[in-house]
Amino acid sequence: MTDTYPLVEQRVYGRPGRRRGLLTSRPTRADDELPLLAPHHVRVFRTGEDYIADPGRLHADDPLVVTASSVTVVNCRVGVPVVVELPVPSADQGSFTARITFDCTVVDAPSVVRDGVTDVHELLLGYLRSVPGLVEDGADQPIGETTGTRDRIDARLTGYQEMTSDVVSGLRIVASGVEVLTPEEFAAHVEEVKRARLAADKARVEAELAAQQARAEHEQRMRAEKQRIEAAREEERHRAELAALEERHRQEFENMRTVYEQAAGSRTQEHELLLQARANGFQRNQAHEDITSVGDDPVATDFLALRSGGLTAAEIAERRRADEERRDTRAEEVAALQREYLAKREAMDRDDARAQLERDDRRHELDREDQRTDATADREERSRRWFQRREDRERRRLENREDARTQRQEHQEWRDRVLKVQHDLTARAISRGHGDDRPVDVGALISNVGETPQPGVQALTQGRDDEVQRVTAERLDRATDDGPYAAAAAVPADPAEPRAAGAPAPDPVTAPDDPESDSDDDSDIGFAGLEERRGD
Repeated sequence: MTDTYPLVEQRVYGRPGRRRGLLTSRPTRADDELPLLAPHHVRVFRTGEDYIADPGRLHADDPLVVTASSVTVVNCRVGVPVVVELPVPSADQGSFTARITFDCTVVDAPSVVRDGVTDVHELLLGYLRSVPGLVEDGADQPIGETTGTRDRIDARLTGYQEMTSDVVSGLRIVASGVEVLTPEEFAAHVEEVKRARLAADKARVEAELAAQQARAEHEQRMRAEKQRIEAAREEERHRAELAALEERHRQEFENMRTVYEQAAGSRTQEHELLLQARANGFQRNQAHEDITSVGDDPVATDFLALRSGGLTAAEIAERRRADEERRDTRAEEVAALQREYLAKREAMDRDDARAQLERDDRRHELDREDQRTDATADREERSRRWFQRREDRERRRLENREDARTQRQEHQEWRDRVLKVQHDLTARAISRGHGDDRPVDVGALISNVGETPQPGVQALTQGRDDEVQRVTAERLDRATDDGPYAAAAAVPADPAEPRAAGAPAPDPVTAPDDPESDSDDDSDIGFAGLEERRGD
């Protein structure tokens, strides 16, 4: 597998060229702009927002190829193995390294290009991280137990793939092998991978150099063929230009003869016009020299007018005085504008300083307000937690009291039912005449009826009364030697847990199931519970 799997090559297209025919031209691309395909490769062209796969049927002048903005070659080989390594924490210091091999197959090449799958390792690593509980399978395993961790990861990954789709971004991925390495094995593997990568890089560089050399030789042959074609075209163009040049020389000769005849007739007229132009040019030169010497200087202009008689000396003096006054007025206006600008600049600086002070004060006030808000929220949170703990303790105390009350009630019901059963059994024994042939100790009988053993709560809840009566009746039928009332006295309190006759039964009120239920813990009951206990 290459480092760029599943993408083999990507090219971005510019504007297509044009192929000129006999009468028209049409847009097309060069043949070398279409990347070459291996038997298991396909090309994917992007046209706008559409991605279209091509197994190699399209040509360089196809409209789809001409309008495409890019082309990508995708490797569609079936079952390409890709190895992904994932660290898995262990129970000891250090972590396992899970090496999982996936068999990847491109099933939708446009989706692969659309999703930009340029690094399949990152895609598979994200897929493994999405498996729930995968990185926790070795948390309870020692660092040397690699077999159990491997089995767990394999089972979890297999179950996850059976429940979810195995197609991700146009790739069908199937886990084909799982290995779990210790840190030492992983270090040896990393060293081996480095050596293999260096060898692969060397082979790749050699292959690239060979490909570049072959490409350079091909380009050199193409340039030689192109130069030969251009030389033939240049020769044909030279012959056409030579014929056109001969025809142009003939036409130029005819034109020169016509021009000469016309020039000979108009040469005299040109001479006369030349003399007139010289006279006009002298006058223009004189005017130009005056303008150049005077320029835009008003003083020089006035003196030129004085020399030519256009102005008098008094008029020139008046004009000079008016000019001085205008210069003085302009200087005063400039000074006033500068003073006004300085005053406005000082006012703006003061306003800026005042605004900065106000912003600093406002920021300080907001900081203090935030601190007060945080302190208030902290106090409220602590108070809420205290009241919550207090309510929990009060609820537990009430639940314990309710459980004790329920247990006492069940015990009382059991005693009533046992007395009723013993009364019925005694009446049945007397009615059968078991006491007619021997004396009966009435006091022991009354004492035996008054005893109430500790009930079996589990027997009561499961409805064991019928079973108790059945066993007792059988014992009454078999009782021939010990008297009619020994069987009634031998009825156990709970058939599941028989006890000796006369043994005192534990009281569910004085002996609860949880020995810590009656412990006095003022911290759990809270202040309200403590006050209520003191009141009781």
